[in-house]
Amino acid sequence: MKKLTTFIFCVCITMGYAQKKLNEIKQKNPSLFDIGVQTGIASPTASFSDDVFADQGNFYELSGSYYFSKIGVGLSLGQLSNPTENKLKSSLDETGYPIQVTSEKWKTSYYGIGPSYKMGFNKFEAVAFARAGVLSVKPTRLKGDFVFREEAVSGTPAEAIAVFNYDAKETSQSGFYTAGVKFGYNIIPRLNLYITANYLSSFSEHITMERSSTDIRNFDFNQDGVIDRNEFAELQFGQIDYETSTTKTKLQTLNYGVGLTYHIGKASAGERPSLKANDLDSKITVPLNSGSIVFTNPLKKEKVQQEELIAVLPKNNSVFNDASELKNFTWKLLGRDIKNPQYIIELTKIGRNQTSKRMYVEHTSKTSLAAMQVFKDTKVSAGQYRWKVTETTTGTTSNVMFFTFTSCEIDFAISNETIECLGYEGNDRKYKICFDSTYSSTSGDLTFADISSGLSVYDQSYASLSYTLTSPNPTLVTQIGASSSTVSYCFEVTVPPSVTAIGFGLQGDDLDPSPVLCQPGVSNNFDELPDCFCNECEDIELSFDNFNIELNGTSGNQFNFNGELNANVPIYGIEFQIQSYSYTSAPSACSEGVGSVEESGVILMPGTSINGSTALQLLNETVSGNPSSNNNATKAVKYTSTAPLTGGIPVNLTVGLPGPISGFDSSCCAMDYTVCVKVKVFYDESNCKSCVFTHCFNFNNQ
Repeated sequence: MKKLTTFIFCVCITMGYAQKKLNEIKQKNPSLFDIGVQTGIASPTASFSDDVFADQGNFYELSGSYYFSKIGVGLSLGQLSNPTENKLKSSLDETGYPIQVTSEKWKTSYYGIGPSYKMGFNKFEAVAFARAGVLSVKPTRLKGDFVFREEAVSGTPAEAIAVFNYDAKETSQSGFYTAGVKFGYNIIPRLNLYITANYLSSFSEHITMERSSTDIRNFDFNQDGVIDRNEFAELQFGQIDYETSTTKTKLQTLNYGVGLTYHIGKASAGERPSLKANDLDSKITVPLNSGSIVFTNPLKKEKVQQEELIAVLPKNNSVFNDASELKNFTWKLLGRDIKNPQYIIELTKIGRNQTSKRMYVEHTSKTSLAAMQVFKDTKVSAGQYRWKVTETTTGTTSNVMFFTFTSCEIDFAISNETIECLGYEGNDRKYKICFDSTYSSTSGDLTFADISSGLSVYDQSYASLSYTLTSPNPTLVTQIGASSSTVSYCFEVTVPPSVTAIGFGLQGDDLDPSPVLCQPGVSNNFDELPDCFCNECEDIELSFDNFNIELNGTSGNQFNFNGELNANVPIYGIEFQIQSYSYTSAPSACSEGVGSVEESGVILMPGTSINGSTALQLLNETVSGNPSSNNNATKAVKYTSTAPLTGGIPVNLTVGLPGPISGFDSSCCAMDYTVCVKVKVFYDESNCKSCVFTHCFNFNNQ
């Protein structure tokens, strides 16, 4: 009872402290699903300890919980193992006679389901839970024998007299309940180390033991404290009376130990609070002018489920003799259901460089359409075609697919296509695309009269894009048709932000000198371009600690942003960009706004430094040749290092903003500012892999 009272007291204290912290600190949404393992000590209480000799043992448990918000439902599977030998021996010490004990452990397995309640504060997490279910206790036998210790005669083994026998003959099953708490710490993103304690009890006295025993002191006839050979011999010819009874008890344990929990889904409640991703123009409440903040990682924002339209048949780069072989166009809609969807299929015959020669359009409400209905007739000319489907009520468009009509015997395919973002060049993105070209034909070899035009690269509107072929083949290669061959190609292409898809195609020369058109061609599309943030960015965290924003000397329009930049991985470069700024003044007429470039929300040199260095790369205005340009005013600064940067990296940014009019200062012109900053950190030594973070600083000139 003392253990149970102490446990309930600790649970109440922990829950009260967690709730207090929850009211003080903004909590993130908990994970959708948690899975955990835990182990520790199982300490029996009450009759389970006193009546059936259960001693302190151990437990193992696997658990999972699904959270709707802070409240969730969980399932637990576990096992208890409690030895009996020590308790049994200690109960026999008072007899004063040596008794040999044979004992087995109590082994209990259980499974249960019930509610969970999660609370988080900073990197800490508290979970209260309850479960109810079924437990099962295996049969156990405990036996004690008095063994006559004098030497046996002529090799005959020493004899023994049974003093007691406890026997649980059948597996016992019962309902159970448990309640407890976990208190954890977020050691790495999504993984928590925690301590746990819970009380577990069966609903009924389901453990039944049959007891058979006699008082060993009755065997000592002369009561001298020793059972000698004569007394032992007399016992063998006499009647020994045994008392039989039945004992029933409840299984009751207090379990405490350690475990690990992995969070699947949204960010865990124990992770650092973060701000709204990419909301650069919103005013986010942070400590004014000083404190520590965590930059927003755009990759950690929640993705909203959307519709996806998938073109299925004909498969990409299929080859047909005529329209009758094609038969049907089919597609499927994934994601959110759409009531009464309406589709439009667009089929285009294409020439070199994706030029459009003829277009076919058809409407339907089904997800399959006969090819003859699209073409209207069977007189379809040879050549390469592309097709896609659009759901008109939502504007959802499928991937683009290609096929060819030809009487030539050609086996031409693109495979193993990959796309990788190599990083940014200014605001443009640079991609590397690789693929294999496999070709065989009885009509002739795959050749390119102009090796610079046989490969075409284009965007979502089929406008041509400039590219550069790279290793392993910097030029297009002839492929002999008599036997199947494969050539690998890679090319690099740089695209502006407006490009949302990249397509490419190989177009060979006419293999047949007769009027029959025989131009082998294959194409492919990347309809979804990968983010130029590598997957590593999801786990990278960036914070600005011990920061302080203060006026730069007597300049009423310049502010120093001082602090230490901390990343949880080594980095090789840092770039700061001023994205936007806004301000208010009281009274409103005390500021005239922007009077020069130095007051237009820019970073100013030479006061700006990163890691103690003023040798920074500036994005400034130098090309015009205008002598009035200020080359020390910039929207972006970049610092790079050949050695990895770890720990706190000192940063001092001098930012020019609108200030009070001449003759006024902060005492008579109070100004509030919001400055939104984008920070790019380079975590690769070659400075081609980067992650982007954002934050809006709210501060004043007081």
